[in-house]
Amino acid sequence: MRESSLLSLMERRRVLLDQASAALRGHIVGLWRLTDRGHTVVEIVSPPGAPAQMFELDLGGLLHQWGRLARPESRWVGCRTGAALWHIAPVRVDAPDPPPSGVERRSPERLVIELAGLSLGALERIWQAADQATVYLCAALRVLETCLRRVRLAEGLSVGARAHLLADLAGVADAIDVALRT
Repeated sequence: MRESSLLSLMERRRVLLDQASAALRGHIVGLWRLTDRGHTVVEIVSPPGAPAQMFELDLGGLLHQWGRLARPESRWVGCRTGAALWHIAPVRVDAPDPPPSGVERRSPERLVIELAGLSLGALERIWQAADQATVYLCAALRVLETCLRRVRLAEGLSVGARAHLLADLAGVADAIDVALRT
């Protein structure tokens, strides 16, 4: 993926974390990644200037303490609302299970964090597909521009020129098909 795409992905993540922070009445919200060696890496924090000690966390240890398994390279969104009170949810595309009794016992803060994790997971799939489609469509546009230039410069279309033009247009059709399937 291009560097500009990575930057836009981080900007998109920041907007979503900013919205979660606003929903949590200004609490600082973070996005962590658990490395394959079990280390916790802060990927992004909202607001950006938040004190680093607010997010010093042994995510793997905390999840283990809660009886949760964490896959290596998994990402987690969360906030701390008290000295030792954390609300953490995985970034995922599947919704959390409903409460067993049918009565919601999760706090509003926990629900906001769950929704942020679900939103990040679902939207990132869309963002990455859109970025990939953009690459295919830009390549198709470049080929179309080349075809148009060939037609403008041609002083009559020979059989060979027509064959090249048709092959290029077939390539454009394939690129557009790939972009639409993504």
